[in-house]
Amino acid sequence: MTVQSVVAAGRRAALARMTSRVNIWRRVGLSEQDEDNGSEAVVWAAVYVDHPFRLGGSERGGSSTHTVSVGGVEMQLATRVGNLPHDTDDLMDGDLIEVISGEGAAVDSVFRIVEADWADQQTARRVPVVAADRPEEWP
Repeated sequence: MTVQSVVAAGRRAALARMTSRVNIWRRVGLSEQDEDNGSEAVVWAAVYVDHPFRLGGSERGGSSTHTVSVGGVEMQLATRVGNLPHDTDDLMDGDLIEVISGEGAAVDSVFRIVEADWADQQTARRVPVVAADRPEEWP
């Protein structure tokens, strides 16, 4: 038994547990300015569509909250762990995960990736996420 075979078996098991499906979106800019009212809409690009996913609790030994500043007021947001296939390699901090199917109350939820750091020999790509509002520009 080799390290590679153990990791491969772990990846198959982790993927089997990813019973939810998600779209992952990235903010790519602003639309052209509306000549009538001067507004610009945020433009989003789909990075992954109908991608396997599992929403877990907080990371073992890690912080279960993330501090954000909103209007000069610091707030603590609950941090969860988003599990994606190990080869999900095009992620960035701030990407949004839209849960489109799966178990329970998470369906139709949106989560923001806090840190998209990569690690080797993982059975899944695990990223810390916080709940986020659905952007108005989305259908």
